[in-house]
Amino acid sequence: MKESKKKSLTLWQIGCLLLATFFMLVQVYHFGGSLSRFPLGSLLRFIPVMAQNATMIFVPMVFGAVYSKKKVHPTESFRFWLLAVVTLVLLYLVYFFRLPGRFNMWRLWGVFFPVLTSTSVLLAGLIFSLLLQPYLYDLQHKLTTKQNLLLLSGLTVVGFATSAGTMEFNYSIYGVYLILYFAWGMFLAHLSINSKVFKWTILGGILSFLVVLVGVPGFNGVYWYQLLSGRSNGVEAWNRFFLNNPTSPFMALMVITAFLIFRKVIVSFTAREMRYFIPVIVFMDAPVTGGLMRSFRFTNSAGLNKFLMIIIMMIISLLLTKLYEKYLFRIKPFRRTVLLLGKRNNLAEIVVDAWNGTVAWVIENRVRLLTWGWFYILSFASFLIESDNLRIQITTATDINAVIFLLGTRFFAIILTAIFLDAMFAIFYFVTTRYWTSTVLVSVVAIGWAVANKVKLNLRGEPIYPSELSEAANMKTLIPMIGQKLLIVVGIALIIIIALDIFLEIKFPIKKKGSWKRRGIWALLSLLLFLTPLRFNHDGGIIYHINRGFDNKQSFRNPERDIQINGPVLNFLNYIDLQIMNKPENYSQSTINHLNSKYQKVADEINKSRKNELKNQTVVFNLSESFVDPYTFPTIKIDKSAPNPVKFIQTMQKRGTYGNMLSAGYGGGTANMEWETLTGLNMGMFRSTLTPYVQVVPRYKFYPTIGMSFAYKSAVHPFIGTYYSRVEDYKRFKFNKFEYLGSKYKIIDQKKLGKSSYNSDFTTYANGLRQINSRKDGQFINLISIQNHMPYNDWYPKNEYMGKISGDLFKGGAVKQQMATYIKGVQYTDKAVKQFIGQIDKIKKPITVVFYGDHYPSILSQSYTSQYPIQMHSTRYFIYSNKYARDHGAKSKLTKNTNYVNTSDFIAMMLEQTNSKVTPYQALLTEVHKKLPAISINFEGDKGFEMVDQKGRKVDPKSLTSEQQALLKDYETVQYDMTAGDAYGLSAKGFYR
Repeated sequence: MKESKKKSLTLWQIGCLLLATFFMLVQVYHFGGSLSRFPLGSLLRFIPVMAQNATMIFVPMVFGAVYSKKKVHPTESFRFWLLAVVTLVLLYLVYFFRLPGRFNMWRLWGVFFPVLTSTSVLLAGLIFSLLLQPYLYDLQHKLTTKQNLLLLSGLTVVGFATSAGTMEFNYSIYGVYLILYFAWGMFLAHLSINSKVFKWTILGGILSFLVVLVGVPGFNGVYWYQLLSGRSNGVEAWNRFFLNNPTSPFMALMVITAFLIFRKVIVSFTAREMRYFIPVIVFMDAPVTGGLMRSFRFTNSAGLNKFLMIIIMMIISLLLTKLYEKYLFRIKPFRRTVLLLGKRNNLAEIVVDAWNGTVAWVIENRVRLLTWGWFYILSFASFLIESDNLRIQITTATDINAVIFLLGTRFFAIILTAIFLDAMFAIFYFVTTRYWTSTVLVSVVAIGWAVANKVKLNLRGEPIYPSELSEAANMKTLIPMIGQKLLIVVGIALIIIIALDIFLEIKFPIKKKGSWKRRGIWALLSLLLFLTPLRFNHDGGIIYHINRGFDNKQSFRNPERDIQINGPVLNFLNYIDLQIMNKPENYSQSTINHLNSKYQKVADEINKSRKNELKNQTVVFNLSESFVDPYTFPTIKIDKSAPNPVKFIQTMQKRGTYGNMLSAGYGGGTANMEWETLTGLNMGMFRSTLTPYVQVVPRYKFYPTIGMSFAYKSAVHPFIGTYYSRVEDYKRFKFNKFEYLGSKYKIIDQKKLGKSSYNSDFTTYANGLRQINSRKDGQFINLISIQNHMPYNDWYPKNEYMGKISGDLFKGGAVKQQMATYIKGVQYTDKAVKQFIGQIDKIKKPITVVFYGDHYPSILSQSYTSQYPIQMHSTRYFIYSNKYARDHGAKSKLTKNTNYVNTSDFIAMMLEQTNSKVTPYQALLTEVHKKLPAISINFEGDKGFEMVDQKGRKVDPKSLTSEQQALLKDYETVQYDMTAGDAYGLSAKGFYR
């Protein structure tokens, strides 16, 4: 479409443009609620929606009138689309810089495809209308005025009748309907109307306005009367707002009247002025505009703020129009596209050219496109591998097909994984210069990593963490867990893959275009991309928001579900730079010194009634691997003919302190429970799931534990000792000795039960007893068993629990077999504990044992934890002091706050039971145990901690008293100091010891 000579606008034209702009932009805000507070508010509250619908009709009419003078070339549609896209790019850039937390790739997708993503139905309608304008132009010129009027009126009535006024203009496809009003504008622009017809039209418009104004609230009242009185009989399906709808003939007549009033000035406008309205339409309809405009507050008056923002947006629209007119179509790609489109005379020819051009581009870039497509397939496959038989648990009681869920809701997380795979390819290709070799390497890494994570999920209920990569060196232990069959399959697969790679490189060699410099630049950029995970968890950063915008949102509380929805690649990257804790307010050395003084006074008060020194006691913290009272499993029933597997341990309820321990893990997390017991700190205080032994303890040369209170401390673990950096961390704990398989200290009485490859609990206690007897003075022993570690592969012959397990969650044969194996193992534990307790009762020195199961075994699917969150995170514990200890001041049992405790409570509880004096830090732990509910991780998967009362019920932290809140804050501050802070407590005199 050739441009007419540019003329200055009249004041009347300028006034109309500004008024129309203001009227359109004011619709960004919703004033229905405000208007309802005025007199006749029941009528006025529908005015804003009426204005929006009138705009939906009026704007196409105006564009139709302006573009009715001659046939419009399809390039005008391209201009509209380009103006919209550039405006959207600028709008979203401002939006994301202003409100970065709302960045989302689905929104960004809508920037470049405003029609496909229904950013604006009005914009889509105008683009559709301009594409059809030449055909409408020919049709209207062939028909008489009467035929045009009857045709347009008939279509308007039929459109309303066939949709019953229910058409909601939420999607771009409904923009097709707006072509009708565009045609109305073309027709009315050249229609001759005498004064009599004009007056009747005005009267009809006024009556239509009144019908809509009164009819909408009237029918709304009828609707609610029928619904509330029970007389609806399906009336809820009819649209009570059918009069106030863009298809409504009453609305159409009302808008036609307004159009005729302003027709003279409307037809005086040119295409240039119409292009000005494209940014205005974008601002009016873009889903982010409202949030952006409301984020600016210039005054304390909400109404004034809205008015000022509308004025600002009007000014921005004018400035953008000037910039677009002067510079936009001078940009080479845009100018070249307009010229290319202009060479064709009609839409059909342009479509053919576009198709041919697309095909040629695809053929030319087929290698690149196929490579990207393959990486997307790889990425998608890696997600599927982590699913549970192609199902993903989305709620407590609902799971969904993994393919549907991933494609429907995790599209951009899959894309982000594919981007990282492509970056890996760029690095490999730069190094090898071999296309197939690089592609195969990426494929092996992607699928191999997914399978490795799935194996660990099946074994431990958790994925591979960055902190565990060093554990790959323990092949002797990993091979039995993984299984030789899988290793053989992997070996064969690798041989086939290598052969395939060689074949492809020889028979079908591919050289990608580009010089080595270009490949080097891509490789360098790819390396930089792999640095971005270092900022994934830094709240408020650009990378943080972009990462979350790709739907990579890690909860860090349910590892199994996290890896299923984020995939193995992103899940691993999310753990690379964990943010441990939020820094408390006023955290400083002086704050820690103040807490030292504060709790020194508490310690002095506690110590008045305590007569024993802890260093003179022998204290054993006994972590019993995966120990749970089988009778506490949800829905389980054990046949009465089978013996009670925990008969002795249940008797400890009368003989010592006994109850339920809240575990921060499920099927794994042993080292985390161990860390809690030794330090008194709590996993629930962390911002995300992590392994303190690997990610926290190594940050400090010395780390305080309960062992500090003893002259001699040791650890015994009849298994591999290098897991979770125990060897190095125990050195930081200043342990004097660590006995494990392969250490310089021999593990005695190694005894395995049945076909199990693990040393039994009898072995654990034999070595613990030897350590107890090795010293006359007090000592601390961290005793860790391994017998009941997964898997549970029918280890034990003559298992009386086989076939005796039932319950809603124990329907599968494999689950029943594993459970029977597990229960038999627990029975052996019960016998070993009974023997051990009998032995220490004979020793003439004070000995106290803190026995606890670290977590549930990974027999039941972790998805059930959302249904039984507290139950499936509760294990049994007891604290028992031998006869000699009781005779020398130790208590037989504690009676308060014992039913539900956290692992971090054991230090305070042990000190109370042994009647031992406390340090300021131990006084803090004592206060936390006595005055706060049990604290653990948030079992529902969200960040933060959870509190549980003595009846096993969740406690809202907001319900805590001010004293409790202050105590909790003190506890958090001390934990921050020894996990993410500067360890000021170590230099605070007497705080820890």
